[in-house]
Amino acid sequence: MFVLLSCKNKQEQKAPAAPASTATADTTKFFDVKGFIESEIKDVTTTPYFLYTITTRDDKKRDSAHVTTTEFVRLAQEFLAQDITQSELKPFYKEEVFRDLSTKSITFSYSTRNKDLDVQNIDVLLDEESNKVKFIFIRSQKITKDSTVITQFNWKRAKNFLINRSVLRSDGSKYSTQQFVSWNSE
Repeated sequence: MFVLLSCKNKQEQKAPAAPASTATADTTKFFDVKGFIESEIKDVTTTPYFLYTITTRDDKKRDSAHVTTTEFVRLAQEFLAQDITQSELKPFYKEEVFRDLSTKSITFSYSTRNKDLDVQNIDVLLDEESNKVKFIFIRSQKITKDSTVITQFNWKRAKNFLINRSVLRSDGSKYSTQQFVSWNSE
């Protein structure tokens, strides 16, 4: 028995190892949030929706106004900038997929433990029956030398989006803004 184990160990040692310089191609497919947002932007810019916004500052001052498609596109660009599918960023994110019986959704959740990255979490909720996007939630955090900016981006398919931003300055002061944009309200 000792001889058999010795021979087996020698054979395992002689097996060629994979070259250290061989890189494995990344085949992980994240949900295409950017592509989805781009298709929503295209729909809004090619359909004659009435666009409006409600802006709230520090939970006190509220303003509402009509929004042009140009302004809508400018505001929606903030969602496109939250792209984690770039090859240099993708390895820092972990994907989890689960079924939520309470919301009848399939959720794709992307998160990172790296606090230096702006995008901390993305949740994409798909309708369980149609597999169409219901909501996208993106949470980002940007730390600068004089402040921390936490932004919550919410997108409801074919209806509206919300950008909720809280700023905490190093001197302890803080303020928040909320930009709600709607286009296909019933």
